[in-house]
Amino acid sequence: MTDTPLDLDAYRRRIGFDGHLTPTLATLARLIERHAATIAFENIEVLAGRVPDLSRAALERKMVRGARGGYCYEQNALFQAVLGAIGFDVAALEARVRAGVPADVVTGRTHMALQVRVEGVDYLADVGFGGLAPTTPVPLEDESLTADRVGAYRIVAADDDKLLQLVHGGESTDCYRIVASRPEPRDHELGNWFVATHPGSMLGRNLLAGIATAAGRLTLFNRKLTLRTREGTQENTLRSRAEFAAVLADDFRLALGDGDLDAVMQAVGRDDGEPDDPA
Repeated sequence: MTDTPLDLDAYRRRIGFDGHLTPTLATLARLIERHAATIAFENIEVLAGRVPDLSRAALERKMVRGARGGYCYEQNALFQAVLGAIGFDVAALEARVRAGVPADVVTGRTHMALQVRVEGVDYLADVGFGGLAPTTPVPLEDESLTADRVGAYRIVAADDDKLLQLVHGGESTDCYRIVASRPEPRDHELGNWFVATHPGSMLGRNLLAGIATAAGRLTLFNRKLTLRTREGTQENTLRSRAEFAAVLADDFRLALGDGDLDAVMQAVGRDDGEPDDPA
């Protein structure tokens, strides 16, 4: 990936961050919150048949200067660069997705998250896990619950790995299993290519968008639009191209061309929701 200078001022304007960029826990929490509320998770690049470009210049062009979002490799690669430029001690993590996956199915290492060390404490930072990503830092070595605006998260031991869980409405959901080994940049490049090109990849066959809102967490999975709040969930079904265009533009803040909207409609027209091989 090309090592180009990062325009922190442009990023600050993009997410509406008006505080001091110092490597503190308060800054990290505010950055995650603002990023999650302005740069939507979305996989439309993949639905349109393109492998996302993970170079820093491409990530800035798409998500900072352009009105687009991205999925985990794009979102967390950009966020890692931002945190590093500020002076945070940040490292990439690799994980196996568990959300929506049967217990006996072993998934690939196809999720990227971040570890950030602040004042000797390691935190999970993740702005790229769809509608389930925590909107606050989560301690990696403490199994107590950490609340965000919608629910609460915890990290529990899973053999040598660590498992991120969401607790919402009295129920616990396994999100992903962070593997103990540390990935190299090439590992994320391979994972990005696999998720974008494998015929059984869930993100290659289904539309997924997510963004934090003042009310809670808004998620679009194919035709189902879900708002998750502390009080519960509200669901709606999108049916027409005009509805998709309006929701993606107004609620998820995405500027899409006709070709990308065509790819969206082709994906939701299939709307089976079941991956052949979870990724």
